[in-house]
Amino acid sequence: MKKALPLLAAPLALAACSTLGLPNGDVTGSISGTAPAGGDVRLALLGRTGGGFENNAVDQVDVGTFNPQKRVYAISLPAAPRAGAYEVTAYVDSNGNKAYDAGEPRTTYQNRFLIYSNSDLGLFGFNVKQGWNRVEGSAVSQGRPFSGFDLRW
Repeated sequence: MKKALPLLAAPLALAACSTLGLPNGDVTGSISGTAPAGGDVRLALLGRTGGGFENNAVDQVDVGTFNPQKRVYAISLPAAPRAGAYEVTAYVDSNGNKAYDAGEPRTTYQNRFLIYSNSDLGLFGFNVKQGWNRVEGSAVSQGRPFSGFDLRW
């Protein structure tokens, strides 16, 4: 039994630090409404630009279904992404390529996004601190996990 304990503890320790690809819960929330048909529902972290969206930081995971009307998710944020603004969204992977493509059905924008900054500064009209910052309306906060990041179809 004593020999088996380290063998059991190792996978748990790896899972706890997201080494095996399990999300560590940097961003958590629920997805309400009914997803459009036509493919698997996935999550994406999309870079926000003035003219729209581009997928410049792919951190996509499958959404686990807990009941048909409400889904709960947890994702890990990239440790060192490009500085900029990002949106968490759920989408229907219509073409099955496991990446968000323009035109695929996705959750509505909720006036909430994340900003990653390499230093404390003014960015996109907000005063942000180094690292990940949550922006909701005009309020900026820092400190993970970012919970209650709910999405809606």
